[in-house]
Amino acid sequence: MKVMTLNTHSWLEEDPFTKLQELTDKILAEGYDVIALQEVNQLIQTNIVNEQQLVDFCPVMNQTPIHEDNFAYCLVQRLAEAGEAYFWSWEMSHIGYDKYEEGNAILSKTPLDSRAYLVSETKEKENYRTRMILVAKSVIENQPIVVASCHFSWWSDAETGFAYEWQFLQKQLLTYQMPCLLMGDFNNPVGEEGYRLVAANQLKVKDSYLLAEQKSEEATIEKKIDGWENNTEALRIDYIFVPMDSKVSAYTRIFDGTNGPIVSDHFGVAVEMER
Repeated sequence: MKVMTLNTHSWLEEDPFTKLQELTDKILAEGYDVIALQEVNQLIQTNIVNEQQLVDFCPVMNQTPIHEDNFAYCLVQRLAEAGEAYFWSWEMSHIGYDKYEEGNAILSKTPLDSRAYLVSETKEKENYRTRMILVAKSVIENQPIVVASCHFSWWSDAETGFAYEWQFLQKQLLTYQMPCLLMGDFNNPVGEEGYRLVAANQLKVKDSYLLAEQKSEEATIEKKIDGWENNTEALRIDYIFVPMDSKVSAYTRIFDGTNGPIVSDHFGVAVEMER
């Protein structure tokens, strides 16, 4: 099984259409089974896509309409044009930069039964701290699994912010009673309070970096970016947590200028594993 995650920064990047194509090319070359994407944007004011045009789309309850410039929609269209079909889901979390509906996406080679969980204490779409986590059940290599595309808040304290969101999501995921694959931007560096909270999870998942037989560079951000304006360090804040009994053969940092071009203000992560 090959999986990847990337905080895309989508239309906020310079030359975004070139970077969209570079993301498409990487997916075509690697043939990932499951992909989790964050900061997947669409402009509030653009046209809504007719439902009949949403090929292999797997909606959530009370689905936010998909617009013609939805980054995930544009991506799956390009993949389909190249002969690679993916089932996909997307749901928004909040309004970003006063003009985007920003959310998370999951792409999979197998059908998705998707749901979005409002995990944050804030509920208003206009508040950038409002967080919706996209969760999907699927069957990959004949094994049922639940996949989450995660974009959490920053650490605040043991009761609020990231801690609140994580505990809420964990409670929901425990009800699935099946192996979990958690991917995305956790906004909490390795070794700090938020990371330690996830590491002590009840879901029987483990950081794939620790399990990997072969691994590349670790950090997924190396400078100040949106949300980390004071950062001067190389930090790992994007993760793939896998069932702890998985055999992870390789962990690779991607879209870092070495393993693929830089397409975002985050580097991506890809993992090859067996269940």
